[in-house]
Amino acid sequence: MGLFRDLLSLRRVKFAPFVALRGDYQANGSLDDSDIVGAIANVIGTNVGKLSPQIVRKTEETGLQYRSDYLTRLLSLRWCPELDTYSALYKMATDLVYHSNAYAVIFYTPDFTRVQSIVPITAKNVKIWEDESGVLLFRFTWSYDGKEYTLPYQDVIHLRSRFSSKRFMGTPPDQQLKNTLELLDYTGEGVRAMVRNSSNLKGYLKYNNFIDDDELKKKVKEFQEAYMSVDNTGGIAGLDNSMEFKEISQNAPTIPTVQSQFFRDNIYRYYGVNDKILTSTFTEADWNAFYENVIEPIALQLSLEFTFKLLSERERGFGNKVIFTANRLQYATLQTRMTVGGGLFDRGIITINEFRELLYYEPIEDGDVRMISLNYVKADDQSLYQVGKDDDQPGADPENAIRQQAIPSLIYLKTTKKGGSGQYAEN
Repeated sequence: MGLFRDLLSLRRVKFAPFVALRGDYQANGSLDDSDIVGAIANVIGTNVGKLSPQIVRKTEETGLQYRSDYLTRLLSLRWCPELDTYSALYKMATDLVYHSNAYAVIFYTPDFTRVQSIVPITAKNVKIWEDESGVLLFRFTWSYDGKEYTLPYQDVIHLRSRFSSKRFMGTPPDQQLKNTLELLDYTGEGVRAMVRNSSNLKGYLKYNNFIDDDELKKKVKEFQEAYMSVDNTGGIAGLDNSMEFKEISQNAPTIPTVQSQFFRDNIYRYYGVNDKILTSTFTEADWNAFYENVIEPIALQLSLEFTFKLLSERERGFGNKVIFTANRLQYATLQTRMTVGGGLFDRGIITINEFRELLYYEPIEDGDVRMISLNYVKADDQSLYQVGKDDDQPGADPENAIRQQAIPSLIYLKTTKKGGSGQYAEN
C-alpha cells in the first residue's frame, strides 16, 4: 500500500532521524496466545466500540452545541473504507490491552483542507523522537505489510496505558504478566497430564502361560476388540484359565481450581475486570465500576487525542472539542431507568423518544420534544400560581378565583428539542 508514502510526499518535509535517537521502543512480546487476555481484550473492545464520538462547541453565549459536518459524520459512521466506527474503536481498544499502546494514522485530502480517513494500525518496533527542528516523528513497522514507515507524530492518534517510566510509550504488559501467565500455563499442563494419565490404563491381562511379546500384544488387541468396545453391550467378558483380567480402579483427577482462580484473579486485577464482566452476569453497580475504572479513561484519552490531533488551534480556541460518550443507563435496572428517566424528563433534559429509548420502547411520531413540569412553585406564590394573581391584590374577584380553580391545572410545557417554546399540554 502506498498510503504512507503518499502522506510523506504531500508533507514535503525531510525526515532525518538523529544518529543518537531519543525515544522509547515498544516491546515485541505478545499475549495473543492467552485465552484469558483474549477474553479481557474482547470485553473491553466491545464496550469501547459502543462509544459515540461527537464534535461539540461550548461557549458562554451559546452554551453547548453539537456540530453536524463532514468530520462529525466520518467519526460517527466510518473512519476509513474498511472499518466502521465500532470496528475501529474495537481494534484500538484491543491493541491497548495487548500492548498498552494503540495507534491510528490520520490521512488528509491532497489540499489538506479536511481529513480523508483515520486508519487504526497494529504497529511494532515503534520509535518516537524529535528531529533537529524539534518536530516529533513517529516510525514503526506495520504488521499489515511488514514495512517500515516514518510520519509526523501530529498525524498519529496514540493511546497508552500504564504510562510511567517511558517518555512516549505505555509500559507493555508482557513482563508484568509473564510470571502469572507462566504459572497458569504450568497449572493447565498439570491438569492435562492428569486427565491423560487417568484415561489411559483401565486394567491389565495376566497370562498364566508364557508367550512372546508379539503374541501378547495380539492377545491384548483381541481382548480389547471383543470386550472393551461399544459393541459389547452386555458388559461381560469370557476368559479361560490361561488368562486373568485385573481391573485398575481410577479416581477422578483433582483439578487445582483454587490455584487457577488465584492466577486468573491476578490477571483480572491487572486489567480491572472480573468474572461477572467477562460472563455478562454483572449488576448495575458492577457495570458502573467497570465503566468508570476501564472504559471512561479510554474515552477521555480518545477525546483529548482527537481534539488535539484533528482540530486546529483556532477551532480549539473557539471551544470545539471531540467527545466520546456512552449510554450509562443501558445496563441499569428498569426501576433505575424509570427513576432517572422520569427525573430528567420532568425537567426537560430529555425528549419523549429519549425517555422511551431508556425503557426499550420504539420511538413515536412527534416524540422529539421536551416536556417541562410546571408542578413546582414558590411557597409564597401558591395563590398566584392557581388563579393567575395574588389574593391580597385590591379588586380580586373571588368568583373568578373559584372558576380558575375548577379548570384543570397546566402540568407540562411542551418545547422543541432545542429549547423553543411550544404549546401547553393539560393534565
